[in-house]
Amino acid sequence: MRRLLSALGCIAALLIFATSASAASTGMYVGIGGTYAMQDFDTGDLASLRQYGFDPKYDDTWGINGKIGYKVNPYFSVELALEYLSGFNYNQTVRVGATPVTLDSDIDIFTAIIGAKIYPIQGTIKPYFTFGLGVMRASIDATASAPGYLTSTGSDDETDPCGKIGIGVDYFVSQNVSLNLEGAYTAGFNDLDDVRYFTIGAGVAFHF
Repeated sequence: MRRLLSALGCIAALLIFATSASAASTGMYVGIGGTYAMQDFDTGDLASLRQYGFDPKYDDTWGINGKIGYKVNPYFSVELALEYLSGFNYNQTVRVGATPVTLDSDIDIFTAIIGAKIYPIQGTIKPYFTFGLGVMRASIDATASAPGYLTSTGSDDETDPCGKIGIGVDYFVSQNVSLNLEGAYTAGFNDLDDVRYFTIGAGVAFHF
């Protein structure tokens, strides 16, 4: 009887462990974090400004990101990643003749990308590759001003497809909480094919 109970206990323990492991390797998760974005814009369309001494290079910026995903198995996940980057800024003053002319421009970007995450190595620390396609919305505001002249302003919004590739790592603090670090490159298509940038993101995710 003792042997039978001992065997039954071992079988039950193995069953509980297997069920627990299965629950940890599949299921939904949500995450939130911050992003640092380094612009790689193609400003060739602004080449006409260079003859006046302007050098249209935008600054890097910060943003926020959020994601909701599903772990299909320990090696593969799909997720919807949302990211907002505010204030890629360009500001420069150049003398045109005797008149100082100032150009100021800001670009805000929002992306919604459905992507895949592939985990080649299992463990508490899980490196991964990621790639995906989605939608990018870019908004630009520009101002040109000079003393004694009327200020000229303009703005435009554009929405087009985009793509992202990257690498990252998830560190599981516990079965239900992980920390994330990811580097990626995002590029717009069609009318936004000149909007490109690198990102470094960090955040926390909660797994269910």
